[in-house]
Amino acid sequence: MTISDRQAPVLIGIGESSGQSLNVEWPSPVQLAAAAVEAALNDSGAPEALGASIDCLLATRLFHDSGVPHAYGSPANLPDAIAQAAGLNPAQLIYGDVGGQSPQKHINELAVELFEGKITAALICGAEAIGTVKKAKKSGHEMDWNQTSDRDFIDKRTDFPVLTMYEFRHGIISMPMAYGLLENARRARLQMDRINYGEDMAALWSAFSSVASSRTHAQFARDWSAEELLQDDGGNYRLNDPYRRWMVAQDAVALGGAVILTTAGHAADLGIAADKMIYLHSGADSSVPIISQQKDLSRSPAVEWAVRTALDLAEQQASDIGPIDIYSCFPVAVSLVMEALDQPQRPLSSYTLTGGLSFFGGPGNSYSTHAIVAMVQALRQDGSKPGMISANGGAINKESVGIYAATPLTGDWSPDRIATPNYLPPDEGTKADHFASGAGIIKSYALAYAKGQAGAATLWLEDENNIPCIGLLENAPENIDLLGKAVTISSDGKRNHAKLV
Repeated sequence: MTISDRQAPVLIGIGESSGQSLNVEWPSPVQLAAAAVEAALNDSGAPEALGASIDCLLATRLFHDSGVPHAYGSPANLPDAIAQAAGLNPAQLIYGDVGGQSPQKHINELAVELFEGKITAALICGAEAIGTVKKAKKSGHEMDWNQTSDRDFIDKRTDFPVLTMYEFRHGIISMPMAYGLLENARRARLQMDRINYGEDMAALWSAFSSVASSRTHAQFARDWSAEELLQDDGGNYRLNDPYRRWMVAQDAVALGGAVILTTAGHAADLGIAADKMIYLHSGADSSVPIISQQKDLSRSPAVEWAVRTALDLAEQQASDIGPIDIYSCFPVAVSLVMEALDQPQRPLSSYTLTGGLSFFGGPGNSYSTHAIVAMVQALRQDGSKPGMISANGGAINKESVGIYAATPLTGDWSPDRIATPNYLPPDEGTKADHFASGAGIIKSYALAYAKGQAGAATLWLEDENNIPCIGLLENAPENIDLLGKAVTISSDGKRNHAKLV
């Protein structure tokens, strides 16, 4: 086989697993990941030779080790636990960063290391068994997922806060509350009322739900109509204003995913067929600070920069892109990428390859591994256009993008196809923990619900000095759109309290 660019990074093996595919009652993350690894090796067509050449294994970080612990523990060295279960012995073990951006982010990083000859073949894998955890907790089933290891590993965890104490004290105790602020900020920018904006979200999620049934391992496949997504039936209760249960990521999953990355030359040397190889053309990563250090929550400079940069580095326009998967924990995460692409003629269902985190399922930090599996499958089936992965972490704080294709670049690949990460600084005129007093304006909000009853609203405010802050509005009226309403703000040193004027 003649390879025009032997150092070009290629994906050559993909695999997935789920609780239903394993037919195991209490599947663990290690079991799920190992099964996905076996599937990825078999998918390559050269499992034994490829497995022997894998010298780097990167495991996506478990939610348990990302600040969301449970009672059943986790291996002290997850990459080693997966390697042992899969019968591999890579020289380098890596534990990935926190956030849904991490699978694509680490592929971007490893592509450069492969090109430079620092590693020969890399396995990126992950799993979540939060569904197992919830089922065991409910039934009282005892499990112990702890596992010792005497091997060293590289820990890629960064210190970026998911939620700060300042945000937590103001009612942002979950991602639906954080994203609710982003969603209503975008609605304010578009000058839409709650009804019309809700209909747009429901139309998008209905289109995504129609895709999930095509995926073998989908955890919550059901073809929802837009009308159903706006009603209470089917357990679709209100979480907050603006979200209902089935408009957010569903984490009660048992899913494993794996992809294998190497160079085109090494793949050819192993005898792997050319039509198995999917090329990484470019990648870009960007981040923005926490919510309270942003001036405009209705946009994402990280998304805009990463999408534009990855396309530029791949020498593509948005209109050139075929298959796309956008990280879809909440509608606004998709909508902002759609805005960055500016392709209004595309069908809504074409922005996902899996059905998204509500219907395929949200396996913690590892979702985009499954999106990349689906991308490889799509490009192998029809490689006439390149594809794009958009992976998101935090409250759209971290964005990673990859452009993939079934054919190599016209010119040789080089590390400058992967952009230097763009870490955007706090916006001028913001404070991480701003306690205000006096007059203010509500720029966005998320109104919490519990058992059908509205509670306090978390407000994103601008004080009389035009400085953003977060506040609480107790007993918020649910029949009033709070956007643009005037308030008075007082502080007790821990929280900002707001009252409608």
